[in-house]
Amino acid sequence: MTSRRDLLAALVALAATPALARAEVLFPGLDPAAVQRIGQAWRVAHPGVAGQTLETRLFPGGRGKAALPRLREQAAADFRRGAVFAYRGWRLSDTEGALFALLSLEG
Repeated sequence: MTSRRDLLAALVALAATPALARAEVLFPGLDPAAVQRIGQAWRVAHPGVAGQTLETRLFPGGRGKAALPRLREQAAADFRRGAVFAYRGWRLSDTEGALFALLSLEG
């Protein structure tokens, strides 16, 4: 079973190197079709949010492993303030939903 921490780390790794990373190779338990579905659902719930907006929001200092601690804190802050995204029984932070959305646009 994948933990929330593992999921966020996988999302950041995939987002950090979208041209090189393939979800099915790096994280066999992470279904690329699910990434697309969740990302699409987040985008429907947040109409008008473009890929560049997500990029700037999620990676203001650029992509890479250095972004992981900041994204973890941002996800925790989302939960503390009630900024959650529900999808098929999953409760994701808004930050996690935005990561799925960005990946779905890049995939």
